Amino acid sequence: MMEAQKDIQSLLLRQQWEASFYQIVEQFSERLYQCAFGILGNHDDANDAVQEAFISIWKNLHKFEGKSAIFSWCYAIVRNQSLSELRKRGNRYMEDVEAQVDLKDVTALRWTAEEIEDQLAHALSLLPDKQRMVFELRYYQDMPYDAMAKLTQTSVGALKASYHHAKEKIGHQITQALNLP
Repeated sequence: MMEAQKDIQSLLLRQQWEASFYQIVEQFSERLYQCAFGILGNHDDANDAVQEAFISIWKNLHKFEGKSAIFSWCYAIVRNQSLSELRKRGNRYMEDVEAQVDLKDVTALRWTAEEIEDQLAHALSLLPDKQRMVFELRYYQDMPYDAMAKLTQTSVGALKASYHHAKEKIGHQITQALNLP
């Protein structure tokens, strides 16, 4: 995996955009799909999100600065596209719920699906980059720690600690947003 990223980054440094993009699609499609599916839980929506993300990746490939691994950069684009799709679907879902449930019960809900997703996205955005990546790989992709260790060249213990701290910070942030004790 690391070798593939180095090859792609080498192509990017030489501004070989088409070859870089081909390698990104070839090397990362399956894992990026897993990310989208983990968020959306639906094959068609995940495929749509990945396709839209690939369009965005292609359009912005020349802006990649190399400050992170190319997979991490692509992963963030797919994640954002998937979260956007989830928000759209959340609105449709809430409309369906409102149609089936008495309105007084729905108004008792504290947050809509979109607001919940916004709060989670906000809490994730406050995390340090490493914790955010570990959380997303573990939570959304259910990636085992040993696979993450190979991907990030970090020890399993450090990854477990990062995930634990990320969960704690997200929980604290959402608790504060809900004004809970």
